[in-house]
Amino acid sequence: MLIGFPEMPVACWRSEWEGFPWQKDGASLIRWQRAETGVALVDAGLREMWLTGQMHNRVRMVVASWLTKHLLIDWRAGLAHFADCLTDWDPASNAMNWQWVAGCGPDAAPYFRIFNPERQAEQYDPRGDYRRRWLAGFDRAAGPEAAAWIESTPRDWHTGPWRAGPSAMLAEGRKAALAALAHFRANTSET
Repeated sequence: MLIGFPEMPVACWRSEWEGFPWQKDGASLIRWQRAETGVALVDAGLREMWLTGQMHNRVRMVVASWLTKHLLIDWRAGLAHFADCLTDWDPASNAMNWQWVAGCGPDAAPYFRIFNPERQAEQYDPRGDYRRRWLAGFDRAAGPEAAAWIESTPRDWHTGPWRAGPSAMLAEGRKAALAALAHFRANTSET
């Protein structure tokens, strides 16, 4: 992909998406980078990546969707964070995957894909094993990896047991993403 479109890591494949109202930075990005979103599957994946340099592909999609759709943060911020943390990172596939999830890359699907992390967890981690492994405080249990994550973070993060965010986050994030999409489509030729 980089041979045909060398700008893939920095520019939207579908150029009209450069006008999408993604945020560039802020407190939400910092909480996402620190795996403190309050969304169990998202935080578990980010903590796994922090400790191991890897993350399951399904979780990568959920984590990326949370950043680009629920938080409306530019996919390039996620790409940069993954490039810093993943050991199996590849410039072409990382950029393509982020653009696919964000909606600005090549995709045959005629819809704006927003992953629901709770449904994804129900389907792919129904017993909570993955989340318990990485989140101290999730389901009143934790694996040794959860404690290792707490010990590995900088002291000024004041890391403690994982806490779930407000239950309205999912609905509010989805609503904000759809509103941003409607505004974007009303002001561009995107259909």
